[in-house]
Amino acid sequence: MRVAGVVLAAGAGSRFGGAKLLSPLHGRPLVARVVRAAREAGLDPIVVVTPPTGEFDHLDLGAIRRVLNPHPEAGLSSSVRVGLRALEFDAGIDAAVILPGDQPRVRADVIRALVEAAGESPQTAFIVPRYADDRTPNPVLARRPMWRLADELAGDRGFGPILATHPELVRMVDVEGRNPDVDTRADLAAIHEAAWAERVRANRDQVDRFREVPDGPDFYAPVTALFRADPDRTDDPVLDILRTLTRPGESWLDIGAGAGRYALPLARVVDEVFAVEPSSGMIEALRAGAAEHAIDTIRTIPARWPMGEADGPPPTADVSLIAHVGYDIEAVGPFLGAMEGATRRLCVAVLMERQPSSIADIFWPPVHGEARVSLPALPEFVELIQARGADATVTIALRTPRRFGAREELEGFLRRQLWIAPGSEKDRRFRAALDDFVDEQEDGFGLVGQEPLPIGVVTWAP
Repeated sequence: MRVAGVVLAAGAGSRFGGAKLLSPLHGRPLVARVVRAAREAGLDPIVVVTPPTGEFDHLDLGAIRRVLNPHPEAGLSSSVRVGLRALEFDAGIDAAVILPGDQPRVRADVIRALVEAAGESPQTAFIVPRYADDRTPNPVLARRPMWRLADELAGDRGFGPILATHPELVRMVDVEGRNPDVDTRADLAAIHEAAWAERVRANRDQVDRFREVPDGPDFYAPVTALFRADPDRTDDPVLDILRTLTRPGESWLDIGAGAGRYALPLARVVDEVFAVEPSSGMIEALRAGAAEHAIDTIRTIPARWPMGEADGPPPTADVSLIAHVGYDIEAVGPFLGAMEGATRRLCVAVLMERQPSSIADIFWPPVHGEARVSLPALPEFVELIQARGADATVTIALRTPRRFGAREELEGFLRRQLWIAPGSEKDRRFRAALDDFVDEQEDGFGLVGQEPLPIGVVTWAP
């Protein structure tokens, strides 16, 4: 069979507020993700139906046929007709898979399953998926003889009414997961949050498959010294940016404050800092730093965020801050919702373009035999905040990569990010690989080729 793809991208997205299909998801516009899935599934040619208004003129979708729907206000059905008519002159096409452009999580394997089912059922007019989680009947594979039925369609339903009234023409293919629409900004935010959670779970599951040592009751307790810093330092560009955001008389909420890298210096210039931190080791280090530098305007709160009933009511502040927190938060939506709910003026997030532990990623293939599953970081965070309806501002700073005073300290840090036991076979492979990557300079030990690290300071109104 030769199967084409028709991507419907002419809708105005009025419920979304306009420009829906150009909104980004993981660095790609929604419609581009649908086109990529169609291409990966082997559909050829791929027709993309767009409006005549010009917003798609500069969008590179690769090798496609772009056709204009002169009357997109007539509804999705009009785009189905336009797309199928663009294929009629090519007699070698046996069927077409019709893909709504606002379903960016459509998967290539689902499209391939429809094509395979069509090959097994040559008399079946339509093949549609039946998702385990939401029963969405999209995309739709329509054999060529059925294309003429597009002339009977009206409004925004596409082939839906025909499928509902003529089940004898339809074969359902059971597939896993779901394929949500993006109709509103809340829908897009939910998709971002679901994709974030999937990355976090995949990262965690990978660790569980390879770990040789448990995390222990307090993962950060052995390395709290790495997170301590002089509150009066003048060589930290991120701290310089944070200081510009302060106002006299205000309070700050530092969520995941750690050992006080930012809570302590901020407490020098604002009235009060609430430091929420679940690690008892970090809390002890923070309190020790506050005592050492005679800072008495910090209130430490040993708790996870969002705080539970047993922790008491969460504090509210003029400004809330998360610094290198959130990469591995699976339920990121409720986390951010609680953060915004506790904030009066400004939300601030400090995140790297890749999570801090990614320094160990180069060791995963030689040690564990596969590449590390990366966590979401700054780019995904900014997209998520924007999808939630906020106007995010990003200021980029460069931080010098961390150096370690002794090779053993570097080894210990990396070993913790690989979850390997000292003396094991994987530890032997790690040490052999480290010999190729370790870099010793006058200022300590690091890894070969490390460049200054871009860090984003993201601000948005709650």
